[in-house]
Amino acid sequence: MNALSEGNEQKLIEVEEQCKSLVNECEEGSDERRWLVRQLVEVRLKIQEKKDEDVSLKATVRLVLGHHMQLQDNNLNNTKLQCDRCCAAIWAMIHSWFRCIDCDYVCHTRCLSLITRACVHVAVSERPEYELRICPEVGLASSQRFKCTECNTPVTFTIPPIVTCFGRYTPQADQSWSEPRLCDYSGFYFCPTCHWNTSAIVPARVVHNWDFEPRKVSRAAQQLLRLMAEKPVLILKDLNPRIFGLVEELSVVQGLRENLLQMKRYLSTCDSAISEHLMWQLGSRQHFVENAHSYSMQDLIDINSGTMLPFVNQIHESFAKHIKKDCKVCHGRGFLCEFCHDPEVLFPFDPAVYSCPNCLFAFHNSCWLEKGNDECPRCLRIKQRHSRLSIPQEDDFS
Repeated sequence: MNALSEGNEQKLIEVEEQCKSLVNECEEGSDERRWLVRQLVEVRLKIQEKKDEDVSLKATVRLVLGHHMQLQDNNLNNTKLQCDRCCAAIWAMIHSWFRCIDCDYVCHTRCLSLITRACVHVAVSERPEYELRICPEVGLASSQRFKCTECNTPVTFTIPPIVTCFGRYTPQADQSWSEPRLCDYSGFYFCPTCHWNTSAIVPARVVHNWDFEPRKVSRAAQQLLRLMAEKPVLILKDLNPRIFGLVEELSVVQGLRENLLQMKRYLSTCDSAISEHLMWQLGSRQHFVENAHSYSMQDLIDINSGTMLPFVNQIHESFAKHIKKDCKVCHGRGFLCEFCHDPEVLFPFDPAVYSCPNCLFAFHNSCWLEKGNDECPRCLRIKQRHSRLSIPQEDDFS
């Protein structure tokens, strides 16, 4: 009867079946049968309670345009939020309100049926990529027909005064029209309800101009940028390869990341490194040991702020210390330069070391250059070994 305390529905069903079989096996009217019947009733009550809990939980979550809107409890503190639909205040202690558990969209209960913005979490899950054109403005008149791109509210710019022979006359626009606001990320115009003049760093300006000045973006764009902040989807070597020559710190981080990939060959096969969870030191930046070219927006922000380089340096030093000093197994997988026969053990991630891209053998960079960039001796030996082991085909005289 341990399942009763655990409240696991599947286990409760199994216990119910066991009780039923035991009841059928017991003699009618016996004390044991009466006790089992009481236990069977208790189990069935527990199962019904579990089902009622699941139904009540589902009743508090509603699916609206991809949002999983969950009813929030009225907090005791007087927290003030702002409804994403009507922009009015939400007093958590007074109002009934919902929050999307995926994108943090919040709204009053009365605004739930009026939501027009699809959940950006769905877009991020299906297509995790940025708009990499700098403010691709589409035009308010031609493409949007003077309507907000999200809720279709009519928008227009302030109507200038008209000078007539009778003086200045300012025509009054319809009260239902709102002032359009341009989103610097998407290039679309929005009404003030969908665009709160909040600012965010725009990825396109960072990738092309290394410009981290926050720009005004819509609410949907701000939510998307927040959800995408730590996704490593920016391949800078393809998007803007010249940026490495212009941003020194970015170039240094790139070199350290290439070294981390070389170190991964040692750490991923070392029992000591695996037991010590060395690569967990990277935390959420596991993409640093998956490839050397993908960056997230948070990576670029940290590089610009100066916090990334000390972090990567610390990881680099920790990995190198394990391979060169702490672990005899990893140290034994080093190389000796075959050109100068120096007793110093070389590793592919050492400075002033050339690593063969085919066999990963390491040489002093000066020794490799003196030999005129000839073919790697180890690669030559491998080719010769394969040629000796290969059996030539006999002529077919039939």
